[in-house]
Amino acid sequence: MGIPSMVTKRRVRSAYAMSSQDHVDTDALLKTWADDGVWDSPSELGVGQTIKGKKAVADWYKKWEEEFPQRKLVPKTVCMKGTFWPLRNNVVMVEYTATEIDKQGREYTYDGVTVLQLRNTTKVAKVTEYIAFAGLPQVSDLLKPTGGG
Repeated sequence: MGIPSMVTKRRVRSAYAMSSQDHVDTDALLKTWADDGVWDSPSELGVGQTIKGKKAVADWYKKWEEEFPQRKLVPKTVCMKGTFWPLRNNVVMVEYTATEIDKQGREYTYDGVTVLQLRNTTKVAKVTEYIAFAGLPQVSDLLKPTGGG
């Protein structure tokens, strides 16, 4: 493993540690994102959310922090593909376990994989999340009745 790969692994682990803090420093966390970066996240229905642009990702992090004031993300494995010199084909894959506690005090633990596509080695161009929904409630369990007839 070369120096660029070691630096990349350290940055990834640092980003997961930052995401686990009581307050997410989105400026520091998104420092390595391209301004036009894209984040694809899944749902149990197979239709996820696509967030486009660094500002929109920062806004998402703020909402996540409000909804889940306690969270811990533990990266288990960090794998890389590419030369990690300034090329467009570098990919980082992170297998992790997440534990989140929402505003109501409910705890959720799940596993996931994040795939990061890097631009010119240092800028995150696209992130795709893959989440194992075992351990998470069904969407229908989270929906609140509206009181309609």
